[in-house]
Amino acid sequence: MKAMGKNILNYFTIILLFFAFQMNGLIFSQSSKDQKLSRDIEKRLKNYPAYFENWRHLGKIKLDTIVSSNQQKTINLYFNAILAYTPVRESYVDSIQSLIKHDLGKKYRSFHINIYSNKRLLEEFIPNYYRYKIVRDESRYKKQPEIIRKPLVSYPDHSFYSKGLQGCNIALWHSHGWYYEARLDRWEWQRARLFGTVEDISPMTYVLPFIAPMLENAGATTFIPRERDTHPTEIIIDNDYSSGKSEFFIINQKEEWKNESKGFAWKDTLYNDENPFELGTYLSINASKSDTAKVIYFPEIPEDGEYAVYLSWVAKPNNSDAVHYMVYHAGGQTPVIVNQQIGGKTWIYIGKFPFYKGKNYERGRIELINICADGSTITADAIKIGGGTGSIARRPANEYVSQQWSLSDAKNPSFDPSNDLKQADYSWKLSDKARYLEGARYFLQYAGMPPSVYSPNQGKNDYNDDYQSRGDWVNYLMGQHVEPALDSALTGLQIPIDLSLAFHTDAGVKSNDSIIGTLAIYNTLYGDTVFPDGSSRMRSRDLSDLIQTQIVSDIRSRFNPEWTRRGLWDKSYSEAWRPKVPAMLLELLSHQNLADVKFSLDPRYRFAVSRAIYKGILRFLAEQNKREYVVQPLAPDHFSIQIMENKRVRLNWQPVSDPLEITAEAKLYKVYMREGDLGFDSGTQTDHTSLDIDLSKENTIYSFKVKALNEGGESFPSETLSVGIINNGKKPVLIVNSFDRISGPEIIDGEDIAGIAWWNDQGVPMISDIGFTGKQYDYERSHAWLDDDNPGWGASYADMEGKIIPGNTFDFTIIHGKSVMNAGYSFVSASNEIFEKNTFDPGNYSTLDIIFGEQRSTPDYIRPEEKNFVVYTPGMMESIRKFADAQTPVFISGAYTGTDMVENKDSMAMRFTAGYLHYSWQTNHADNMGQLKRTDLSPSAFPETLHFNTKYNPAIYTVEAPDAIEPAGKEAVSLYRYTSNNTSAGVIYSGKNKTIVLGFPFETILDEKERDELMKAIINSEW
Repeated sequence: MKAMGKNILNYFTIILLFFAFQMNGLIFSQSSKDQKLSRDIEKRLKNYPAYFENWRHLGKIKLDTIVSSNQQKTINLYFNAILAYTPVRESYVDSIQSLIKHDLGKKYRSFHINIYSNKRLLEEFIPNYYRYKIVRDESRYKKQPEIIRKPLVSYPDHSFYSKGLQGCNIALWHSHGWYYEARLDRWEWQRARLFGTVEDISPMTYVLPFIAPMLENAGATTFIPRERDTHPTEIIIDNDYSSGKSEFFIINQKEEWKNESKGFAWKDTLYNDENPFELGTYLSINASKSDTAKVIYFPEIPEDGEYAVYLSWVAKPNNSDAVHYMVYHAGGQTPVIVNQQIGGKTWIYIGKFPFYKGKNYERGRIELINICADGSTITADAIKIGGGTGSIARRPANEYVSQQWSLSDAKNPSFDPSNDLKQADYSWKLSDKARYLEGARYFLQYAGMPPSVYSPNQGKNDYNDDYQSRGDWVNYLMGQHVEPALDSALTGLQIPIDLSLAFHTDAGVKSNDSIIGTLAIYNTLYGDTVFPDGSSRMRSRDLSDLIQTQIVSDIRSRFNPEWTRRGLWDKSYSEAWRPKVPAMLLELLSHQNLADVKFSLDPRYRFAVSRAIYKGILRFLAEQNKREYVVQPLAPDHFSIQIMENKRVRLNWQPVSDPLEITAEAKLYKVYMREGDLGFDSGTQTDHTSLDIDLSKENTIYSFKVKALNEGGESFPSETLSVGIINNGKKPVLIVNSFDRISGPEIIDGEDIAGIAWWNDQGVPMISDIGFTGKQYDYERSHAWLDDDNPGWGASYADMEGKIIPGNTFDFTIIHGKSVMNAGYSFVSASNEIFEKNTFDPGNYSTLDIIFGEQRSTPDYIRPEEKNFVVYTPGMMESIRKFADAQTPVFISGAYTGTDMVENKDSMAMRFTAGYLHYSWQTNHADNMGQLKRTDLSPSAFPETLHFNTKYNPAIYTVEAPDAIEPAGKEAVSLYRYTSNNTSAGVIYSGKNKTIVLGFPFETILDEKERDELMKAIINSEW
């Protein structure tokens, strides 16, 4: 009866409230006097839309309700949710308040005004980070006291970053992935291939090469629910099975390793609900302070290169929290310590390491060492090296086939479900893709997650499973209750996760080619209103606001002043509400809109956006932990190497300031050295901008790169320069790396035809591009999207999926240097920035070798009249002239050695190349075959034929548009001609000063022997 009475009372209350609500929807009050007051306020505020003129693109901000009280002197203004989409700051609130008071006039000067949107006071949307006058909201900090966190993975030889992200655990992921569509019984992308890429992998070009390393360089541990190694080969070393000739060794001393179940066992194909971490066994041992019992993992590596390394163990409460591993790799050895009390029965990424091909016991093994505190336990399970290919088999579930297939689902007018389904072959299907291309749902199964995590739809819908599993995976990492609860008994991995970030690029096209821009999504309204520790879900709003603010600010500063800041949506998107930590779903831009895409294909933009995301995360977590922060510095430049005496060399460099971040100043530096071709050491730290190093060997190439450090972390590396010393009395060759360009492809943007002009300039990836699907083939703007298999304008081929596109590795001096040393000369190298300072004495060098690669003038985004990556700058020309005047032979190679100055209409450069280098431009796109023949006028010491790369090659970048250049003046002749059309591919001048210029890059000559013969002829001046 009490319950019924209460319901009746509530019913009549609702009716009374309804009648009190005025039909115009703006006035809600109790007394007639206050109703009159509110009507007057409504009239005075009729121009309120002008307050929000800058946010019209978010939708119509509407004043829904006015509640006023003359007695209390208050005015409450209730706006729709669109107002809450805007980034709110104290100055923004003050501005709106000021505009309202101005329009209300003197009559309401004494009234207090409250502005509401989405059930909150407008001030509540101000992130704690941006609160100066307003008191910070304590509910937006973690409620549980922060204990000293034992890291899951730590590196004793790494620096400690006290004002970075040391000890933080961050979950992040990139878009969708290759998935099995049961309705069509096939694997496919979740989005369409457009403009040479697809959303399923394009965000990966930010997350893997940039965002995750930046976070890790600040001290964080990152967790990604998709494979992060692009190698299609995978090496497993395990006590149950090891791939190929890989070996698993046990060394017992005082204690013996015991075999226990359940652990990892490799299986070539995994089916529904199979967990590889439950199929095998693992080892355990009582830990000791002195026992040297070991497990040695000895892999067989398929080819030289860098590989991701994953560890696994079985976590137990009495396990050691400081288990020692040692990774022996091509660069030396790296110690790793893991906390085996958490994170068990899954793959734990510890980094990428260089390994030599085959089996190399000294520099190709991983050891687990039984040296820990007495009384604890150590467990040993499999180690995974490389990425591998998909091993999760899929087919339609029987009930799905019988109940959910329909004529429309089949996309085939002649398809008869009642007959054809019974006859169809529903054999198990693998993805046939490298594992890194697959969606998270499959890697999570392979990584030991329970079915309730990776398949909340119980195997019936992989599309939904893929995006829904990610939030549940975050919760499982933490050990939080999985929601929706399919298995409430799951304890999870007990890894404290600080936040999660889902990175996407949503769809949309604007007819006027304007920017669609950046959208941020978080959730406070769906599900629990607080996180498990009791803190407010508004922490997610703060995270989203800080990251979106940083992205938009940095893009506007460097790329487009009009970049659109879209809304801060509080909505129930799965990746925003499922994680039980502060979570953001980022929609960076529209992958369908060319105005957005042209930026996204540029590695400079990718780096800048990634750095903005890292900075936003850094600021958020610094605020959460109530501490100061420092942004990691940028990579040093003005790098050079000098030979001092004997085998001593001097390295010099300069720091680079970040105009967008005052704290990103270098305090220290770390210099990394590589002997031979593969593997840098763990580095030498210095607080100077120079370092003297004694090389241990002659006749060996040593390479160096430098990172800048501060309290916030370490930078990306500088370019790599090399040196080699031969003690034969000959002057060394000076190699100048003047190829520092990275850029996106050329864009054509006509009224009817638009897209990526791959044929003219493919752009230059930073190191490599992992997101290319194939060349665009549909350029007609009028072609509409029909479905993802026929997406119309922007449609692209699929032949390049899974192929890594080589770019500017900033490591080409070693290729030139090898040929120099094979010709019997020492060499040193320098960056173009320092060479252009004109500080080098030509008398100290036998030859000048300038690497122009695919250097080409590229307009600045903000100031298009300014050009970046110019080939012949005034400083470059003056320094070359100095060498030419000293009669030091000059060798130059590059794809745009003529085109660049012609496109720039640079008459000074044209006069210089004709007068000092004795060549002139003939044409670009001179050849697409890459075959050269020596001319009859050329010295016979030069190789008769050469072959350089004009097609896709996994080892070196493509030269899509080499130059044809002609001799200028007497004693200059064509050195080589392209065999396809007999245009001149290079010019040799043997007059007063000796010069050779090639219209293609030397480093792209595919055969090492041809490179050596050519360099020998050049340096020995046999001409």
